[in-house]
Amino acid sequence: MKKVNQICIVVFIITIIATGLTTHGWQCSEAFGDSSKTPFVQKSTPTSSLMRIINSHTAKMLEAIMVGDFNTVIKKSNDISKAGNAIMRMFFPEGKQVDQWFTEIGKDPDNPEAIKLMKDDFEKYSNAVIEASGNIAEIAKNKNIAETYESFEAMLKDACFACHEVSRAKK
Repeated sequence: MKKVNQICIVVFIITIIATGLTTHGWQCSEAFGDSSKTPFVQKSTPTSSLMRIINSHTAKMLEAIMVGDFNTVIKKSNDISKAGNAIMRMFFPEGKQVDQWFTEIGKDPDNPEAIKLMKDDFEKYSNAVIEASGNIAEIAKNKNIAETYESFEAMLKDACFACHEVSRAKK
């Protein structure tokens, strides 16, 4: 009889635990993607795609600098220069209205003055990227990791981050 009572108590406890798990589920719905929160999803636009391309080349350039692969540094510098030349065409297409990014940073796409000011800034920064990446390629020819890294860091600080400061939405 004692054993039957113990079995009944164990079954009762298991039933309570099973009921609790099925009711609350340890938040399993989130593990299966049933969360009420919307995950961060970056929209793919021509402008964001271009920035991802530049980001990819920049990351590979840093990796090449760190291992002393100066041929790759020069190649990636050239790739960044090519992408830098595309910046103006992508962000300010000839004869077309600016992309949705302009609205996302709080600017009016119907205001020609705001567009001109931002276009002037972009032109300044895209030229800075092109010049800085060319400078990195020249310095990389000396095969000095420290100097090459310093010019890489200057490009990030003076061109990339400076542009992002004025062109990205404040969060």
